[in-house]
Amino acid sequence: MKKSLIILNIISLISTLSLFAQVEIEDLFKTGNEFYNEGRNSEAISYYKQILSNDFHSAELYYNMANAYYKLDSIASSIYYYEKALMLQPADKEIIDNLSLVNKTLVDDIDPIAEPIIQSILNKFSNLFYFDTWAYISVFFSFLIVALFLSYYFAKETRIKRIAFVSLCFGILLMLISLGNSYRGFDKQINDKYAIIYSYQTDLKTEPNNRSETLFMLHEGTKVKVLENYNNWIKIQLSNGQIGFLQLIDVKIL
Repeated sequence: MKKSLIILNIISLISTLSLFAQVEIEDLFKTGNEFYNEGRNSEAISYYKQILSNDFHSAELYYNMANAYYKLDSIASSIYYYEKALMLQPADKEIIDNLSLVNKTLVDDIDPIAEPIIQSILNKFSNLFYFDTWAYISVFFSFLIVALFLSYYFAKETRIKRIAFVSLCFGILLMLISLGNSYRGFDKQINDKYAIIYSYQTDLKTEPNNRSETLFMLHEGTKVKVLENYNNWIKIQLSNGQIGFLQLIDVKIL
């Protein structure tokens, strides 16, 4: 009995602390938004950062931070947080439009490699939802499949059996598509690493040392794909396929 009471007290304490933390985060976010609306962007960012220090992340928070940094002409930070927001809500039109607007101000004009049409369509479809949302959708379809199978198994009429069977096939197909998109999104989240250049300008090198040849200069705000780490250097790939090395201190990993 005493053990049960102790467990209940611990659960109650954790729930109370979680509630207080949630209230604190909401208050910080509200205050930060008020500062942002008043044009006091630096103060707004300080409140948003306090939320991040509580290990709370959301697309809306990153989006507001990106907007505030943009108002302060901090292009690299603005792009960084737009990209963070887009990772959580990859199909959000406002985030995409704002990021596109800021990218037009960059010094580096890099033409990306054109994707095959089919690959482009698959990526756009996969980006409709974050990978965990696709996982929830697949779980929903798995329950639906069970219900349809039971309907098919216990149905007496041929017409109902036929409808249940066809629906079951579609349900299995949709579940597999959802699982595939969830896996692709998760794999991309884990294995595809990107970074934003924070230095005003930096040299792209042929090797991870300052003595190597400089390919060309890159400037703040440019997004690069991180391929490998070499102590204080990273091997990167640009959207046009160009590969080189940058000093780790010049970038911020997404």
